[in-house]
Amino acid sequence: MTPYPLSRSDTTTKVLITLFLLTTLAAFTVAELNVYDKVGRIKNGVVQRYGPEETVDTATANPGQAADMSSLPLETEPPVARMNTFTALLDVTHPHVFEIPLVLFVLAHFLMRTSAANWFKLASYLLAFGGVTAFIAAPWTVRYLSPRTAPLLYAGAITVGVSSFLMIAITVWDMWRPATRNSARTRSRRAATETQRQLPPEPAR
Repeated sequence: MTPYPLSRSDTTTKVLITLFLLTTLAAFTVAELNVYDKVGRIKNGVVQRYGPEETVDTATANPGQAADMSSLPLETEPPVARMNTFTALLDVTHPHVFEIPLVLFVLAHFLMRTSAANWFKLASYLLAFGGVTAFIAAPWTVRYLSPRTAPLLYAGAITVGVSSFLMIAITVWDMWRPATRNSARTRSRRAATETQRQLPPEPAR
């Protein structure tokens, strides 16, 4: 069953969907800025935020200062907030694993109702959900597998941002484009279908 195209919706429905898509675009923009603020603007920020604790033997590292603890510098705050315990990772993952896939599903549903090519739709679906999987899994892999998996978080965030932007842009453009183009395309498709129906069946061999 072919989904009802958004371009054939009434104006009030188009306005409602457009407002939702624009606010969703703003939400994704804020989310991308949040990723940059938390880990992107700091060197090795993903590992600093989610990586395992590093144990340092003070006596081995500084033998001359091991006896005199008063000579050690005052402890300063880490450049990023640490979120590397099991409970903290659950707190980070819990809202993301519910919210982001749901929003992407809505965007994919709108894209499905456009005239975009099927290969583009399929590629958008795979990139969007593949990106969110990488983004959500990255803190866990950095903490429990290897800090070398840190780029997975950046790759996931970029993929989600690009795919969501494309789905929103294509949906808005296809929904508001002139109706004459849609009607002409529809008439040509109907004419081709009627022609095929009127052709006599091929004789049996």
